[in-house]
Amino acid sequence: MKYTVVLTEKSDGNIHVTVPGLPDCIVEADTRDGALEKTRETIASIISRSEIVQLDVSAEPKSRNLHFDTPWEWFGIFKDNQAWGKLFDEISQ
Repeated sequence: MKYTVVLTEKSDGNIHVTVPGLPDCIVEADTRDGALEKTRETIASIISRSEIVQLDVSAEPKSRNLHFDTPWEWFGIFKDNQAWGKLFDEISQ
């Protein structure tokens, strides 16, 4: 499995690594290669203790009170194009 990592060089010369997909995975090392290797080990450790499941949640999120029937009504030069309404009606059906 591949993970995106963010490497940042700190003022003291160390390499700081964060993994956006794993917020608890933060690594620091003296070199870039060392930081990447340490990050690989840390990710493997986290994953070996983790379980990935999908939950079906019946609750709906709160929605903002939008003032449009179609969220794209305000969108660019096509906002007055009548074809959009017809297209969205067809998609809804």
